[in-house]
Amino acid sequence: MKEEIYSVEVWPPIIRLLHLLMAATVMILLLTGLLMSSGMILNEVFYQHLLTVWHLPSGHVLLAVIIVRLILLLVRRDVLGWKALMPDNMGDIIKVAMFYLSFARLQLPAYFAHNPLWKLLYLALYILLLVQAVTGLLLESAWLRSVFRTDSATALMQHQALLEIILVLVFMHILSSLLHDWKSPSAEISSIINGRKFFHVEKNNNLIPTDKSVSVSLDSLTGKSKSKDQP
Repeated sequence: MKEEIYSVEVWPPIIRLLHLLMAATVMILLLTGLLMSSGMILNEVFYQHLLTVWHLPSGHVLLAVIIVRLILLLVRRDVLGWKALMPDNMGDIIKVAMFYLSFARLQLPAYFAHNPLWKLLYLALYILLLVQAVTGLLLESAWLRSVFRTDSATALMQHQALLEIILVLVFMHILSSLLHDWKSPSAEISSIINGRKFFHVEKNNNLIPTDKSVSVSLDSLTGKSKSKDQP
């Protein structure tokens, strides 16, 4: 068997841009949020600088990015749509889980776009980031707090609690991405930059040459159709 390598565009430009903006803003928000909540910043001027120059603008950009991403989840039917984040192959999910449990000693299953095990976690992360952005707006606006019938102390407590959950998920996402890029030949990390992944396909060299054109349907490959001569 001979192996051929195909470069296929998996991620459209819009998702790569949204991922870049999301990654940048989330990292800024996590860093500034941890610093401001640590109690280590005693200089009020520096605290306000982190809040007004970095944290709040990044939160506003992230909120816009999340809204666009959720809209794409609803209207798209490709890798950007909500169906692409629904678990559809339990075998691959188990294989990815075993890959993690074996400390990357077992082989990863081949998949096209989203990590099979992480699909629902990606959706959960989008929702958590949206809720986190809303709690941030509640801290900014007294009017919103009156609408939601809450106070700044409650909103701050929720904001800080979600910070810890999001921090864990982001850390796990970065770690798993590095692990997949190390063990998989598909170029996981670079694919979210240039949009293309590499797929290794085995080709049978023992093919009988023929001058006749041959057409193969998808149904015949999946075994869904039967030959006319078959009873």
